[in-house]
Amino acid sequence: MIPNCVRALARPTALVFGLLTWPSLAATANPLSLQQSRELAVQAQPRLDALAAQARAARQRAAAAAELPDPSLTLGVSEIPLNTADRFSLRRDGDTDLMVGLRQAFPRAEKRRLRQQLGELQARALDAQRDEATWQLGRQAGLAWLDLWEQRSAEDLLRRIRDEAARQADDAQIRFRAGDLDQADWLAAQVERERLEDRMAQARQQADNARHRLARWIGDAAYGEIDRALPDPAPPEATQLIAGLRRHPHLLADAQRVAMAETGIELARQAYRPDWAVSLAFGYRPALSEMGTLQLEIPLPVYTGRRQDRELEAARISAEAESLALEDRLREHAADIRADADDWQALQGRLERYRQVLLPRTRTRIQAATAAYAAGETELATVLRARRDLLDLELEQLRLRAASARAQVRLDYFAPQSAPRSAPRSRPRAQP
Repeated sequence: MIPNCVRALARPTALVFGLLTWPSLAATANPLSLQQSRELAVQAQPRLDALAAQARAARQRAAAAAELPDPSLTLGVSEIPLNTADRFSLRRDGDTDLMVGLRQAFPRAEKRRLRQQLGELQARALDAQRDEATWQLGRQAGLAWLDLWEQRSAEDLLRRIRDEAARQADDAQIRFRAGDLDQADWLAAQVERERLEDRMAQARQQADNARHRLARWIGDAAYGEIDRALPDPAPPEATQLIAGLRRHPHLLADAQRVAMAETGIELARQAYRPDWAVSLAFGYRPALSEMGTLQLEIPLPVYTGRRQDRELEAARISAEAESLALEDRLREHAADIRADADDWQALQGRLERYRQVLLPRTRTRIQAATAAYAAGETELATVLRARRDLLDLELEQLRLRAASARAQVRLDYFAPQSAPRSAPRSRPRAQP
């Protein structure tokens, strides 16, 4: 027997444990919705963290590109005699110097500014890629969630029809034993029940595969229960989405690459204007006076036709290629938006036909066939055939609902207000 003191201690302990664990248990009990799956996909994503780190690195390189290069220290000995009695002597010949000097290169300020601008544009392109990856992750997770929703809903529908078929098969067995039903109808009822069991197993298998694909984006959260409610708001207008395409992160990244290529043209033009460098040296002669040297170096762009002209033309071609790629991307996305918008609109009409005409009439047909079968006016095969037709129609309606939601998720990819919010993990700054 447990002492009363132990029981008294156990009650508050269990209560405290329950209060501490209740939020996590409640969170796992909540079914996973479409929007939640899209938001989970962008939380703690290594791909997003990598792009953010690359952008920070690009900005550091841009800041460094604006600075002057480091000076060079030169050490040496000049005018060393190599023969006669003074060979290899540093003191006997008056021209022998012990040299120490500094050399500083001075790239043009415009070149340094353009190189810094190039690095900033690269960082902006990486920022846009990160934003686009956030939208892309939300879209992929949403489509994977819809695959799972479709298969789980199909499994629920098949289970309901299977239960009805099981009751029909039990009734057929009773009537067969009583001699009111022939063997063919009895076997048909049994086969129909087993056929539905097999279709349920197939839907369960496909649901498991869809769950694994969803786990690719949201991890273990994919293995809980999902929400059966499917949001069905109208997607944004196609014309509005197409008008805002140039503000989409995918196109912003391409636009930054175009700007980088145009900056490359300006840098190629700067190659016609040479940089310069200054060298200052001190020479020590043991037997004579010290010597000083000051030099100015300026490269001479003599072969501009072979080098600078070709580099400038290559930069222009690269900029043209980036601009053409941007226009091609615009055309591609505009076509995708129009296709998905047309699909969504057509699917709404088909779904309305299913709701208003096909399903109600098929259910009425089942009721009539069931009443006729109970009255002995028709065969069981007629009832089974009507139920099979209803199942096919309900599964097709389910497929159309999932297809409509997929079209909407793809359209939401181009709508800024529908992008999932990411919460990047903070990382400690690297110490220089």
